[in-house]
Amino acid sequence: MTTERTAEVGRLAGDVGVADRVRVRYAKTGRLRFVSAIDLGRVWERALRKARLPIAYSEGYTPHPKVSFPDALPLGYASTGEYAELGFAEPITIGPAMRRLNAAFATGCEVLDARGVAPGERRLSKWLGRALWCLSYPEGTDRAALVEGAQTILDASAWPVGRERKGETTEVDLRAPLVDLVVSEDDPPRVAALLDASEPPLRPTEVHTGLEIALQTQEPAHQHARAADGATLPTPRLISRTAQGAPADGGLLEALSGEHLAATAAFDATREELRLDRLDQPGP
Repeated sequence: MTTERTAEVGRLAGDVGVADRVRVRYAKTGRLRFVSAIDLGRVWERALRKARLPIAYSEGYTPHPKVSFPDALPLGYASTGEYAELGFAEPITIGPAMRRLNAAFATGCEVLDARGVAPGERRLSKWLGRALWCLSYPEGTDRAALVEGAQTILDASAWPVGRERKGETTEVDLRAPLVDLVVSEDDPPRVAALLDASEPPLRPTEVHTGLEIALQTQEPAHQHARAADGATLPTPRLISRTAQGAPADGGLLEALSGEHLAATAAFDATREELRLDRLDQPGP
């Protein structure tokens, strides 16, 4: 017989009215990719209310639910590696509560994992020093060219790419925050990019730009890789953030589970599956 695990109670400084604190990993996919960070907060607020969960609220004239998102996902990107921290006014049992929340969410938002926060545990944002991205390319993309381009970038000591902002073009170094770059074996190919947090943050589209530059240096050997619009490399049909965590040798330690993930974990479709069943198991 199994028992439901409850969140660990740990009132932190400034957490007035918070009995339980829970960290979750969630997915943002489908049409929800085009919902802004502000509107995403409203999606969570509606779902928490619909699920009748005892979320804590801030004090003042305009109380807000105590839900924090440490790292906003750029508009248009999908993710199975987003994180949030929830403060509850009453103790909750995590498994049933998260299932109720998932049932209340709009299509495209889903909690994949959750756990209680121990007293004195370091801030969630401190765990998000490295991110794993997946760039999914369309049919007809030259995989061999991508493999060669990725290796060219990894072999370089620096790889400048252009960045446009407010009508001006500057250069950023793709190579500095790039830990690994791997091309999948399947067709159409996918590219996994393991990136360290940097300031300003490197955009995953700049990984694509870097690969375009690498393919240009390969011509004429890969002239057949040109897309219909004349670009060296077709635009990815989807860009996804699949995990975030603390830097670890050759990969990252996923922020919730502590599992070591290498770049190839971005290709593992099982990462997108609901993983709440383990929350029904008794704690150690």
